[in-house]
Amino acid sequence: MEKASSLIVLFIFFIILAYGANEVMANICQESLGGCDQCNERCKAKRGPKSEGDCQSWIYNLCMCNYQCGPPPPPPEPKVCYGGAGLCSQKCSNNCCNQICANKYSRGNGFCEKIGSINLCKCQYPC
Repeated sequence: MEKASSLIVLFIFFIILAYGANEVMANICQESLGGCDQCNERCKAKRGPKSEGDCQSWIYNLCMCNYQCGPPPPPPEPKVCYGGAGLCSQKCSNNCCNQICANKYSRGNGFCEKIGSINLCKCQYPC
């Protein structure tokens, strides 16, 4: 039983060691950023806080940005702004409100929303 416990501990140790080695051996990519002025700052601004700029003065003062390879982060969701386009009525319901908002705002769309006894035409559009 003692031998089995030792083997289990040894097995877990090797799993932890392999996991740590995999983290250390993560793919590192390089990108040239031109001259060495503010190399590290430009690298972090372009590739994130975990990247590191390295001025290689032996290659004509070339800034090399080292960063962990992987898919680029998704673009941020566009902000949505809201505006009003008057009142909705039996003559001007959702379709009419949507058309008004599409004409009023670039890539805008509209909908009727009842607030208390008032039926408003609300527009939403990327800002």
